[in-house]
Amino acid sequence: MSEASAAVLASSSKQTALRLLRRRSFSAGYLVQVIDLAVREVVRSQFDEPDEREAALVHQQLTRYAANGRPGSAELARAMLDIKHALDLVRHEHYRASAVPESGLDTAVSAEQLFELAAEAGRDRVLAAQAGALVVLAKDDQASTVYRPVPATQAKALRQVARSAKEEAIRLHEGAVEVLRPHVRMADWSKDDGYGVAVDVVRDEVSVQWWPAAVPESMPLWEQGGIRQLCGALLSDRFTVSAGDEQAPHAVTLMLRT
Repeated sequence: MSEASAAVLASSSKQTALRLLRRRSFSAGYLVQVIDLAVREVVRSQFDEPDEREAALVHQQLTRYAANGRPGSAELARAMLDIKHALDLVRHEHYRASAVPESGLDTAVSAEQLFELAAEAGRDRVLAAQAGALVVLAKDDQASTVYRPVPATQAKALRQVARSAKEEAIRLHEGAVEVLRPHVRMADWSKDDGYGVAVDVVRDEVSVQWWPAAVPESMPLWEQGGIRQLCGALLSDRFTVSAGDEQAPHAVTLMLRT
């Protein structure tokens, strides 16, 4: 990051912290009003956003509230510490996001996006790594993500690759639907009994699987009824088709690649 960019991030830290705090979801819903009242005591017009000086004054008021054992003070204090932790760790303008274990394409993430991600994840799940990188630990069985700082040019290149992959996935999706629609019942998401073959984009690939809707007894049509085999045969003339992992929960998935 350039010195000018670092100065901009540093100078607007209280504004950024307040913006993140106002977007936060609280189990104690009245904290939204507590924050809003603190803002209105400093900023008289409801149409104006606090500048950095005003945001610092609001921060002082909320810090006193959190420290004085008032209703919701513990939750507010946790939120403020989570946001401070995020602001302390995010020190670059652009990051490369990589899933761990590796899956799909890397993506570009801006500092503003990473502020929100890290603040939402909280201090327990956001760790500092080498060379200014961050690791956001996953919940449950989801993949964790490593965010490595990159130059603006590399971030732009990552976005272009992601855009191209998305366009290719859309093309694959449209092609699969075109091939299948004349021959099989397609899923209708708008109906409770709209069971059928569903075509969906999964990262940079397209999946084809059976959607039973609210009719679970339709599920045997996919395997025993031969619709899965028919889809595979129809698609293999135009795409490279590979069956999904039979041990996975979605074993009815076919992955398409041109």
